[in-house]
Amino acid sequence: MPYLLLVAPVFGQYSKMTDLFESEEVLEMQLAFSFKEVRKKKEKKDRTPTVMLFSESKNEWDSLAVEVRARGNFRRKTCFFPPLKIRIKKKIRKGGIFENHKNLKLVLPCNDSQGKDDLLVKEYLAYKLYEVFSPYYFKTRLVDLNITDVSGRQPKTYAVKGILIEDDKLVAERFGGKLAKDVQVNPFRLHDTTAVQHDFFQFMIANTDWSTVAQHNSTLMMVGRKYIPLPYDFDMAGLVDAPYSVVNESLPIATVRERLYRGVCFDPGVFQQVRAGYLEKESILWETFEKNTTLLNSKEVNNMRKFLEDFFDILKDDRKFNNQILGACRSIN
Repeated sequence: MPYLLLVAPVFGQYSKMTDLFESEEVLEMQLAFSFKEVRKKKEKKDRTPTVMLFSESKNEWDSLAVEVRARGNFRRKTCFFPPLKIRIKKKIRKGGIFENHKNLKLVLPCNDSQGKDDLLVKEYLAYKLYEVFSPYYFKTRLVDLNITDVSGRQPKTYAVKGILIEDDKLVAERFGGKLAKDVQVNPFRLHDTTAVQHDFFQFMIANTDWSTVAQHNSTLMMVGRKYIPLPYDFDMAGLVDAPYSVVNESLPIATVRERLYRGVCFDPGVFQQVRAGYLEKESILWETFEKNTTLLNSKEVNNMRKFLEDFFDILKDDRKFNNQILGACRSIN
């Protein structure tokens, strides 16, 4: 078994809290494995066993035997820290905060560079902001992680922020839905209101690195006879403004800070309904924003605030709204 981390934790009884995502406190975690080994394994079934330590208080640590594998495409190929999928066996997770979570995604910074944690906090903010506008979202929790690479002769530990994301199967269970994986869906099969809510959000954060139809950075869930998008991976968004973020060459924008509406066209009445809903919830957005930016410096916070204010300026101006959103949607005729 890989190294148990280079600390001497005090172990307490396994936490009795109902669920991992009930708390919004930052969760302390530790993991150790060979980055090289995890990145090398390509098949989903090829996992690396290790031990995960976690603490919801500063004095007591718990441990779980887990298996990890690398996930994702761009970050897996490009980044120093591989994004992970964590699997926990049923008998091991029983009775604690991880009891309902067989699988979890763990989002990590791309590189061990200055400002890496700020980027993770900004991406976490994007997840929390989406909760304001749609009931269909992934639950998330911010973590402080000591992650140890045991690939070399001497293990090396890095202190990073991370984001735990619930498994999409749990989202489907919550709404009595069914996941539609590895299929391309006709846009007419999308639930129009939730699709437009999703597309407004992607426009708000200036994210163009997604496709609901092709399920790129979006999972589709069928509820009734309609498909509902569940977005994830916002690191390419202009709101996050990661130094490695790029714009697809086929798009008519130069930087990720430029907004481009990428949603398909639905009845204009749906657009107006969603527009009104966003404006009604603007105050809730700002409450969520203030609550989830306390770990960032004032310059970052002010830049993001101005960026989001620009979005609401578009919604409040008929000409801008018609030009940049309603008239910019992609026809599906």
